[in-house]
Amino acid sequence: MLLWLALLGGWRLPWAETAGNFRERRTERAVLSPILAEARREGLTFPQVVVAHPAHLGKPVYWDVTVVSTTTSYAEGRPGWSVVWIDPERAAVDFLHGHGRVLAKVAAVDRDAVYLDYLGRP
Repeated sequence: MLLWLALLGGWRLPWAETAGNFRERRTERAVLSPILAEARREGLTFPQVVVAHPAHLGKPVYWDVTVVSTTTSYAEGRPGWSVVWIDPERAAVDFLHGHGRVLAKVAAVDRDAVYLDYLGRP
């Protein structure tokens, strides 16, 4: 009797949503995998991009980024290494506050700030 009630009540649990989120995340990681491999192979650092930025435009980077707000972010734990998101709302969906490793492409460099196009968190 208890098993029957548990099975009957189970339909209300968010299993379908959880499974869907898992599949979506797995697909996202598969799509980002070759880009992540390229970013690791390139191994670009913030100073390299700032110094020789025309050569690195469009290249992927895999950096530890600290996000303080939608307008304030910096790379590798250094507040002087300013990161500007091309689409801050998109980055904020995955990455609200704190720090973590992100995959992005170099969009531009302006003085000591690197503009990044957020790709995801592999």
